Amino acid sequence: MKIHYYVLCYRFEALVASHLEPEAFGRYMAVGTKKNTRGNVLFFEIDPPLGSPHFRMHDIAHRCVPHVDGSPKRSKYISIYRVLEHLDLSLFKHLYLCTADGRVMALEPAAYNEKEEGFGPNLYGELCPVSPLVVSALPPKAFLRFMTDPENAINVPKLLFVDMLLDRDEAGMLAGYLPYPDPLHIVDCLNDLERGGEKTSKTVARSPRHRGFFRTIRRGFFLGGSDGMLFFPFPERRELEVQHAQWWRSASESLIS
Repeated sequence: MKIHYYVLCYRFEALVASHLEPEAFGRYMAVGTKKNTRGNVLFFEIDPPLGSPHFRMHDIAHRCVPHVDGSPKRSKYISIYRVLEHLDLSLFKHLYLCTADGRVMALEPAAYNEKEEGFGPNLYGELCPVSPLVVSALPPKAFLRFMTDPENAINVPKLLFVDMLLDRDEAGMLAGYLPYPDPLHIVDCLNDLERGGEKTSKTVARSPRHRGFFRTIRRGFFLGGSDGMLFFPFPERRELEVQHAQWWRSASESLIS
């Protein structure tokens, strides 16, 4: 059986080998194992060979084998620590978003038009390897460059983050349809940021609770570091309703993150 390689990148990071195709793997991770409390699953498919000595790969064909009854090996963990930083961006294929009841949608990388970037404020959910929720005046590429700059006192080698909806009314309050658990605190952080000063980003929550996570995505997902950036655009509402109707219905009806 063919071995696929996946990087889990939501709540924790892990490199996993599996005989399952991406959609089957997503369903298994979301609803097919008692190891995972019910919730969303995000993962990348990775192109072998991985090319890093950080991972034990020489015997993976002997470790990831079908069960005695011939059924596929669903998951064989290769690494659960410092995964993203040891993988070149060229290895990342699709990003798969799996809802709590096992519906899977694939996002393809696309060119990102920096000319359309505005100067904040933005709401970013850092996903892997760290997971704070932050507001920032920096556009996505500049934010990624800042967060992965080794000259900064606090930095990470690579970062996956999502650009989140930040619709506000004339009074500056967040739109009522946004399912954020503490909207007034987000507004306070935005006000602090908009007062100016040297600080371009502010932490909203160190361990955020993402209620209705897929309903809060704006432009999409960004992954990168010193070797560049990948952008995975999130479909517009019309495309979600027509081309991904079952996935969107599942994502819309569930507040589980």
